[in-house]
Amino acid sequence: PDKIAIYQEAHERLCSSREEMVEEVRKTVLHELGHYLGIDEERLEELDLG
Repeated sequence: PDKIAIYQEAHERLCSSREEMVEEVRKTVLHELGHYLGIDEERLEELDLG
């Protein structure tokens, strides 16, 4: 898909600070972009985006 959905409540439950949430959203976007570009889960883990 050409769209990435970020679920606010899921990130709010996971994170204890705004800074942590910003980092998790960044990682989520990069993870999903990686899938879009054909990068597999194993490689995303190696890139600390798993």
